[in-house]
Amino acid sequence: MIGFYSIEAQHRGEGYVGQKKLYLGVAYYPEVWNDLNIQDDIDRMRELNINVVRMGEFSWALFEPKEGKYDFQWLHSIIDQLHTNGIDVILGTPTATPPVWMAERYPEIFRTEENGQRLAHGARRNCSYSSKTYRAFCRKICGELAREFGKKNGVIAWQTDNEFTLKADYSDETRSLWHAWLEERYGSVDSLNRLWATNLWSQRYQKFQQIPMPRINIWHHPSLQLEWKRFTNYQVQEFQKIQVEAIRKHSKLPVTHNTMPGQELNYPELFNDLDFVATNNYHSFQKYTRVQSNYDRARSYGKGMHWLFETAPNHSGGGPKGRTWFIHQPEGALRAALWMNYALGGQGSLFWLWRQHPAGHEMPHGAILSAWGKPAANYKDIQLLGQEISEFSELLTTAPVEKAHAAVFYSHQNDAGLRIEESVNGISYYTDWTSRFYRPVSDAFIHRDVIHEKSDLAPYRLLFMPLMPMIEEDLKYKIKKWVENGGILVLGPMSGYRTEFWTANTDFALGDLETWMGMGVESRLPVDLYNREFDNPQYIAFNRLISTDPQPVELWSEALYTDRGNILATYQGGMHDGEPAIIENDVGKGKVVLLGTDPGTEVMKTLALVYAQEAGIAPLLAGEEGVLAVPRKGDKDLLVIINLRNETRKIDTGTLRLKDRLQGGQYLEGPITLKPYQVIIGEIQMPK
Repeated sequence: MIGFYSIEAQHRGEGYVGQKKLYLGVAYYPEVWNDLNIQDDIDRMRELNINVVRMGEFSWALFEPKEGKYDFQWLHSIIDQLHTNGIDVILGTPTATPPVWMAERYPEIFRTEENGQRLAHGARRNCSYSSKTYRAFCRKICGELAREFGKKNGVIAWQTDNEFTLKADYSDETRSLWHAWLEERYGSVDSLNRLWATNLWSQRYQKFQQIPMPRINIWHHPSLQLEWKRFTNYQVQEFQKIQVEAIRKHSKLPVTHNTMPGQELNYPELFNDLDFVATNNYHSFQKYTRVQSNYDRARSYGKGMHWLFETAPNHSGGGPKGRTWFIHQPEGALRAALWMNYALGGQGSLFWLWRQHPAGHEMPHGAILSAWGKPAANYKDIQLLGQEISEFSELLTTAPVEKAHAAVFYSHQNDAGLRIEESVNGISYYTDWTSRFYRPVSDAFIHRDVIHEKSDLAPYRLLFMPLMPMIEEDLKYKIKKWVENGGILVLGPMSGYRTEFWTANTDFALGDLETWMGMGVESRLPVDLYNREFDNPQYIAFNRLISTDPQPVELWSEALYTDRGNILATYQGGMHDGEPAIIENDVGKGKVVLLGTDPGTEVMKTLALVYAQEAGIAPLLAGEEGVLAVPRKGDKDLLVIINLRNETRKIDTGTLRLKDRLQGGQYLEGPITLKPYQVIIGEIQMPK
């Protein structure tokens, strides 16, 4: 069973986990406490309208105290108590934390570092994804858990492991797999040598077994580094596949994994055979506008309603030095942060964690209950949120997020590539992608998805493709056909200049994209983000389509060319003075807009509005930035509006009249001033 939810199911309001309702929950670790009064915890959970808990992902030592000897009774008892009180359970596989008996008898399960040192017991996620021994143990414990709890009342879903990373293993076992993987991918070492141009620096290989596993202290070939990341991604996928297969032999419940945003780990591939999407967010309130994009990404995977599996109820803390930071500090911020998830199509939100740990790792982390059993300072805020989620559960589950006709590409592979070869000093894919390109589209109030390379393009009329140096051949073909059939593509900057092997195009700067777009790149210059004061000033000036003063060049400067396109902007100053900076050109029934530079957020916002109008996509609102607006369609059409800033924001609903269900039916229309972190669940009335 591969991804039994579809994006159509999401838009029909189907593809939910457990019962068709909204969930509010916590991560629960009763195994940490001696003589814990479970019923007291349950009573307090019910007081907050908590209706789901995550459990079990770090409990292998209790599940299997001796090799092949299992004890699940303690968990049965707790699940029974929770279920009796209307609280569902999501079970995690415990494969991030193996028991000590396994460490003693089978030390080969642990990851080997670059320096040859093998890790040992006492941490989490310290095992090798590729260890056959460890994979066998993981398959067995997952199968036993699924057999035991796969049909148990109250259990609604599974989570694999915990927060996979790309931390690689350097053992001999992994080295053999690496060489076999390269041979399967390239066929012959001569082919690899040719594609990578290994004659440079005498890197030519005579056999695959000579190709190293890249190390931090060596300036390795960029193609080698990217393939190593792909290989490690593949090991993670295979490691998870073992767990998923073991679970599905005994359970029909949906399976997910709790991801962390901003990683190189290739989530589209990881979620390919999972059933719903879950993400963790520990961004502070100043970055809620960045968090927003993660839910657009989750919704666009086509796996039904997504979940937020972890966020702090107040502050976060931990790590080797036990540092802490306040996440939901200002008044109303916590409520807005979680409503953002539900507004964008989330079914559930869970806090990490319920009760602060009494000892060990992550003691400083915030919780709903302190280690001494007292409620958190914002306990009443959580209680109010729980009441609201319960009250509006039916309304939101019967009015799913409306289909979007605009989308922005997000690429984990290109994130990995730009970490290997920045080209623009200091670029950070996740943060630059969000602030420079995603936010302007959202701040133009264009309803959008965030899609990946394998996404279906058919639902969309307008696509933005920034920061994608590597566009693989199948995607090039797909976007060409999509544009020819009437789509509008805003391409770049920093897109299309690397092959899938992370090498340069040698026919045109953008390869065969230029042959059908009717425009391309003559020359390219970087813009140093660190040393702007020393660079020659360079600006872009716009024609009448974009009415604004010349703007400074950002990221890099590509001098463009075209024989038939419309030049929208030209460079002023510097080596590219007078050369085209932005060009649009008709292709078939559609259009491509090529950005030779980042023109700035205000211009990107203008471009989004101009081409959205051309594509027949109307903005949801007008007004100041930092406000989320989400259309939901059902028996009652809704527009959910959330101020994500700790300051007032002014918006205008235009011809829409809204009945704010959160404020007892207050009517809103025209210009509105939003309070910091204000949430509106607006039932759309007939236009005034």
